[in-house]
Amino acid sequence: MYIYLLFVHIISAITAMAAVICYPLIMSSARTTGQAKFALALLEKTAILPKLGGTLLLLTGLALGFLETSLFKELWYLLSIVIFLVILVIFAGLIPAGIKQQLTLLQKTQGDNLPDAYRQSRRRSAWLEVIANLAAFIVILLMVFKP
Repeated sequence: MYIYLLFVHIISAITAMAAVICYPLIMSSARTTGQAKFALALLEKTAILPKLGGTLLLLTGLALGFLETSLFKELWYLLSIVIFLVILVIFAGLIPAGIKQQLTLLQKTQGDNLPDAYRQSRRRSAWLEVIANLAAFIVILLMVFKP
C-alpha cells in the first residue's frame, strides 16, 4: 500500500508544482491589456491543478505518515507539512483572489496600456508566487534529502 500511496503522492506533486512554477512564466509575458486578460483567464482555468494536486499531495503525505508513524517524529516531515500548508493557502486562496481583482481592473480598462492599479496588484501576486515557489523548493529539498 505504501508504494502506491507514494506513487500518487509523486504524481500529485508533479501536477501541483508544474502549475505553480508556470504561473510567473505565463504572467511575465503579458505586455498589453489583451495579453493580460488572456493570461489571467488561462490561470483561472488551470487554477484547479494546484488545488486538486495540492490537496491530494497533502492527503497522501499524511497517509504515508500514518502508515509510517515514525515520520511524525521527523522534523523534515513536520516542516514539510507546515510549509506546504502555507503554499496551499497562497495558491488556493490568495492568488485566485488576486486574479479576480486583476481581471476586474482590466475589464474597466480602455485601450492596450496596462493600468497602474493592475501593475500593483500583479506585483503583489508576483511576490506571492515567488514566496510559494521558494517554499516549494524548500519542501522538495526536505523530502529528497531528509535532513
